[in-house]
Amino acid sequence: MRRPGIAPAVAHHHHLLLLADDVESDEVASLVLSHVAGSQWTALPTPQLPGVLDLLPRHQRGSTHGAGDLPPALTERATLTGPWRVDLRTRHALALPAWVTQAWVVDVEPDRSGPAPALPHGYGPLLDAFGAHHPDGVERQVLDVVHACARRLAGILRTTTGVLLEPDPDSAVDLTVHAPVWLTPEAMGHVLGPVLPGVTVLDGAVPTAELDGYHAFWRPSERDDEPGVLIEAEGAEVLPAPLADAAWTGQGVVTYRLRWLAEGAEREPTTRGALRRRASVREAIERAAAALRAVVGGEVLDEDGFLVDLA
Repeated sequence: MRRPGIAPAVAHHHHLLLLADDVESDEVASLVLSHVAGSQWTALPTPQLPGVLDLLPRHQRGSTHGAGDLPPALTERATLTGPWRVDLRTRHALALPAWVTQAWVVDVEPDRSGPAPALPHGYGPLLDAFGAHHPDGVERQVLDVVHACARRLAGILRTTTGVLLEPDPDSAVDLTVHAPVWLTPEAMGHVLGPVLPGVTVLDGAVPTAELDGYHAFWRPSERDDEPGVLIEAEGAEVLPAPLADAAWTGQGVVTYRLRWLAEGAEREPTTRGALRRRASVREAIERAAAALRAVVGGEVLDEDGFLVDLA
């Protein structure tokens, strides 16, 4: 028996995570469960039926109110149900690419902001998909997670406004090493020098001031106008969800953030030369993150907050 297909009428009225046939349910679940603290399966997928991921577990939903007065948080919903089969009829109805064969349905209460002022370059693809009234609250949080999953899994986020958002998987360049060990600026230079030739610790760093934070900088070429890579070392104030249960975080966590100082078209280029430059920077950042992790331990997360296995 084949898994049931999603009806066009249902698909039109929900946000959708759209994926190719080679993406397994476990891949979707591992991303969501690691990224959203407290999320859980309420029904596992079977060959005949889709599963349900609850993104708002009951123990996280508000406090006790008077009898008959359900707190607003208890009436909220945020689930991801799938995978549903996407057949030819649904693909045509939603104008989807031919490679889309499965859908995960986002069920969340709409929550929109007041009219946002127009900006010359917009608010980014996700918010711009909703016009002047942007998603807010739980809906915005859920859409951020689903959009990140779409980028990681080379899929599409279809919004209820009918916009198809297909983020470039290779546009996620930045990495952050979260670790239990603090490196002084001098030690940072020794670790990164072999993999980022010419890296420099920025003026103002104090080698003896532990955990106060400092920066280092590396430029991919000799061109002064080419965006460089900023390395930021500081004590972590908020623990990322994927590290919530890691035993080594008990004595504090240090973050080493490797951030490419490029925006817009540079992160999603269209020319072959620009694509090569982005790939070169990504490889350099991966080498640097691997070198850091070999010395300080911990884990590496990408810019969407997902765990990365550099091996």
